[in-house]
Amino acid sequence: MSLSPPVKRKPMQRRTIQCEGFLREDGLWDIEAKLLDARPYAYIDFRGGTKPANEPIHQMMVRLTVNDDMTIVAAEAQMLDVPHHTCHYPATIIGNMVGARIGAGWKETVRKRIPTGDACTHLSELLVTMATAVFQAMAFGKDPENSDPRAVTSQSETLPFFLDKCHSWRRDLENVQEIFPKWYEKK
Repeated sequence: MSLSPPVKRKPMQRRTIQCEGFLREDGLWDIEAKLLDARPYAYIDFRGGTKPANEPIHQMMVRLTVNDDMTIVAAEAQMLDVPHHTCHYPATIIGNMVGARIGAGWKETVRKRIPTGDACTHLSELLVTMATAVFQAMAFGKDPENSDPRAVTSQSETLPFFLDKCHSWRRDLENVQEIFPKWYEKK
């Protein structure tokens, strides 16, 4: 299945976001994200300079190191390509995220620790996106090959973190009734 055929159009902007999760040999988790913005045409920037087509406008990288409780123990950012020299400063305040716990209220946590006037909008957006990458990276534990995630989750006395966080994992739907009957709630 695909989207409906578009009306004839011209490309104006391309943003690529890539997130990857890694289990470190010391037991911590690294989540790395990259953001790249480019325009598919040459243009004149705000200072009157000519920018060639497909040259990066924004290119940044972020690494969050988290423990098993999803608390950030280290954070770093690098601004590789930016439109203004002052755009490099927000990378230095990424350290404000150390000690924050990824979970409910994450967007607000990012806003409080990296206030809008001190932040780069793109860097803040990338941090928000990274939260789901943390959950996905840690979802099957530290030894996921050939393990059955249902065994651990079904025996747990605490509600699996993903239930009621997505339509398909609503506790009143058949997925939960079939896979996690202990947590199923008929509505």
